[in-house]
Amino acid sequence: MIKFFRKIRQNLIMENKTSKYFKYAIGEIILVVIGILIALQINNWNKQRKDNKLEAEYYCRLLEDIEQDKQQINQLKLFADNRLKASNEALRLLQQESPNSIDVGKQNSLAIKAIYFDFKPNNTAFEDLKSGAKLSVIKDKDIIKSLNIYYNNIETLKSIIIVNGKRAVDISFAHEDRFANGHTQASIEYGRFKEGMDKDVLKNISTDTIPLLTKSMHKRLYNEALVYISTNTRQIELLNYLIDYTSSMSMLLQNKCVSTD
Repeated sequence: MIKFFRKIRQNLIMENKTSKYFKYAIGEIILVVIGILIALQINNWNKQRKDNKLEAEYYCRLLEDIEQDKQQINQLKLFADNRLKASNEALRLLQQESPNSIDVGKQNSLAIKAIYFDFKPNNTAFEDLKSGAKLSVIKDKDIIKSLNIYYNNIETLKSIIIVNGKRAVDISFAHEDRFANGHTQASIEYGRFKEGMDKDVLKNISTDTIPLLTKSMHKRLYNEALVYISTNTRQIELLNYLIDYTSSMSMLLQNKCVSTD
């Protein structure tokens, strides 16, 4: 093609057709410019297509992280629901005339089981986006804003859940004599001691006699059961907030993951 154009120019010069030569030269320049513009446009289209594909991939990765958060939070809420049931059962037992201390100990242990947890959101995709100036890939800046709000809200609610859970655990382990409140006997019959204690050691711990709760211990456990009910109710409330946040964020990302080409 280049040789073809060069031959035309040479013929025009040899024929002394200067005006036609200049017109032809200008036309050739215009063609070159048009070719360059077309090439640039094609490159832009290819880059845009790659950027759109990368953006869609990030939306889907972000969605996957949020969905994993939702599953984790739903599982934590199930644990909290079970703890709340145990808290109420402990209080129900303590409202009886002569409550079985081992049964009370069992329910109080269940009332704080895994209550002091640290929920860790899945933020791999978001952290990857924030590194290496990749945030520019996301064209919808409202999504970035929503993600920042989401993870900030997660951290805020996490801190409240941890503080409340630690308070409940501290109350439970403040007992110096865990035989007197039925916790040890309950753990031997139903909990960790039954599984983790060597048989010869377990055999030498007597659980035949069910200790009666003293008046002061009864009152103490009654108040603790109330605290556990309050704490677990609050945790369920906070976990519901987290579920709402994940559901809203999930809806935003579902639209982007599907529609971005």
